[in-house]
Amino acid sequence: MLFGNKMNQYILTTLFFANMQILMKLMKKTGIATAILLLLTLTKTTFGQIGIADGEGTTQAAQLKKIDKKATYGAALIEQEINFETGKGLDNMPIVTAKEKGKIEMVSIEKNALIGYVLPYNTFAKLADYDFEIFGKKDFKSQKYPPERISLTDESIYLDDNFGEFYGFKATEMGVRCRFSYLYKFTDAKYLTRIFFHGSYPTKQYVINIKVPSWLELDILEKNFEGYKIKVAKKTDKAITTYTYTAENLNTVKNEPNSLARPYYLPHLILTVRGYTIDQKKYNGFRTVDDLYSWYNFLYKKAENKTDELKTQVNILTAGKATDEDKVKAIYYWVQDNIRYIAFEEGYAGFVPQTVQEVYKNKYGDCKGMANLLTEMLKMAGFDAHFAWIGTRDIPYSHNEVQSMCVDNHAISVLYMKGKTYFIDGTEKYAPLGVNAYRIQGKTVLVEHGNTSKVETVPMSKLEDNLMFTKANLKLNNDLITGHVSISFTGEAKNFFHYVYNNIPVNKRQDFVKSLIELGDDNVEATNIKSSDFKNRDVDILVEGDVDISNQITTVAKQAYLGVDFIPRTLEQFMPKEDRTSPLDLNHIFYSKDEVTLTLPKGAKVGSMPPAYKSAFKENAFDASYTSTATTLQLKKTMALNTPFIYNNDFTAWKDFINQIKDFNRKKIILTLP
Repeated sequence: MLFGNKMNQYILTTLFFANMQILMKLMKKTGIATAILLLLTLTKTTFGQIGIADGEGTTQAAQLKKIDKKATYGAALIEQEINFETGKGLDNMPIVTAKEKGKIEMVSIEKNALIGYVLPYNTFAKLADYDFEIFGKKDFKSQKYPPERISLTDESIYLDDNFGEFYGFKATEMGVRCRFSYLYKFTDAKYLTRIFFHGSYPTKQYVINIKVPSWLELDILEKNFEGYKIKVAKKTDKAITTYTYTAENLNTVKNEPNSLARPYYLPHLILTVRGYTIDQKKYNGFRTVDDLYSWYNFLYKKAENKTDELKTQVNILTAGKATDEDKVKAIYYWVQDNIRYIAFEEGYAGFVPQTVQEVYKNKYGDCKGMANLLTEMLKMAGFDAHFAWIGTRDIPYSHNEVQSMCVDNHAISVLYMKGKTYFIDGTEKYAPLGVNAYRIQGKTVLVEHGNTSKVETVPMSKLEDNLMFTKANLKLNNDLITGHVSISFTGEAKNFFHYVYNNIPVNKRQDFVKSLIELGDDNVEATNIKSSDFKNRDVDILVEGDVDISNQITTVAKQAYLGVDFIPRTLEQFMPKEDRTSPLDLNHIFYSKDEVTLTLPKGAKVGSMPPAYKSAFKENAFDASYTSTATTLQLKKTMALNTPFIYNNDFTAWKDFINQIKDFNRKKIILTLP
């Protein structure tokens, strides 16, 4: 990922938000209590520090308990102040720097609460000072032991420079207070882009003071404030204008499965340096998209490409190819097959692409390196290809709305060929040419054109182009149903199949294919399984096999009750639990079409069938109907999921939609037997 997962978490967002993300990584495996305990056990003397509850601490704990009844600790007060200065950046250019001073006052809500806080840092956000205090008999007392230094490298990151300083302790009773304080220095204010208010614990009050000097033109964009209690104040004193944001009663943001990316729904600020004056000379920051591109292009050019090393490989790949499309496919698919994706996030390596010769020689690179190689190989073959920056669906901004580095987190290649625009992503290992991954559909793309740029938009695919088509020809024999099932995948449905299939251990892949043919039902047994060539990107995925279906028929006298409607059990994972707090993200659009034909025994007649049924939720729809002839019964069913975001206020309607589908599935066919 361009700018990387960690870079987004620890630099491009507020460091408070980053702290929440760090704990959540551990929580995915261990749960919050164990995650903090794990960090606590890394420190040297944390359990030796014992705080004492007092009246103020008890009051704070009670207030936080009202916000989140299940929390074991929380923040009574978070104060954050940001100041700006000037300095020298890359190539000794004048830049704006920033300092962030913060204080977090926490309190135990339950006895034996494990309280911890991580102060992340790296090349762009340097931790200049920090302290940890626990309230004793009369006042806070600084803890003299040093914090524990921990690596914050994600398992998907090959090389980065993200570390953290951890402090923590165990509060033996409710109402024990502690205080974390810090000072960060941002080497370039470009990398201080967003401030979020929420954390992984309840917060009674969060105060942000942004002090803007008269020589700085800073844009502060407020996002998702509606529905939250956030006061905004502005005060000018001499040459400093202070913007104060005070948020109250902030609930815990929990780590829940299939959660919508937080910038879509949580309140936050986007900071953009538009311009600044140093020694009476004016400089542009990111005033326009062109300014943003100028900085990106400046970093892009630092990749000193030597393309001669690619010539032989490009000639081999394109030799004998009759059409331009075939030549492009040969290059694109070679990169997909031969260059392994590995993220780099150490300093400017998170922003400057690796050279094409490095990626080609090593046979690995991050998205920037892969896009760089792919672009240069296409150009060498005579095509109009360009390096480009894009934000995936995790980022809800466009380049036309936000001119800040938080608008992008990925890099691709853009190809103009025969009047068509292709958005080619080397990290999509199985995508065919012309099929865009859903994660970039609808997103704006900043395309390199030398000293100028162009903003393109990745088109949204038609829902019906992302089809999963299940066809079953079945036959009823006494109390057993036998037949043949085939399932095909096209478009993004095919991409999703590849994603799931290739992330399964090799020895489990055939079991996965078998489970598809068995329609996710324990009563179905599949044999004689066949499939299309999964390595051929330009054909649809097809899996098929024979099936024996048991326990589907109940016979009473001359009446047989049975069902031929199968729904995936995975549908249950998209049913929000009663205590869920974050919106759902289905993460894909989906179009499913089922056609099930059942051949009846000789002399059997259809007594009754479930009536045709339609249901809808926003742009999601379900349509099913049965028909019959003298010898067959057929179910045709379509399900369209075209609204992947399910917000909290829609949970009830969404549950009703899913439950109605399940209700239809439970309805039985009645046959009169001879």
